[in-house]
Amino acid sequence: MRKFYKYDKDESVVIEITESESQIRMSTSDAQALVNSGEAVIYDTIDDLYEVIQYRMNREKEYPAIEEQLDSLYHEIIVSGSLTSSGSWAQSIRAVKDAHPKP
Repeated sequence: MRKFYKYDKDESVVIEITESESQIRMSTSDAQALVNSGEAVIYDTIDDLYEVIQYRMNREKEYPAIEEQLDSLYHEIIVSGSLTSSGSWAQSIRAVKDAHPKP
């Protein structure tokens, strides 16, 4: 999903911060069309946008590697025969989510 923020100096322009941190300017109406289609979100300030980006980056750094997650899932299924919210995999993911809640 694309993320924009309203450009303070000109109400007709919003700014998108991309993965490479470059800025793309577009009209508010074009950005609003993307929001209406579900492809984008507009934040009021760049600080709001960075808060969302930072929480995501924090979570990505702390999640176990996908190989470790798959191994944990495999062993949990073999040992207990099912996956539960109290299992080791779910608890490891929950710990990261609790440490870095969505803003």
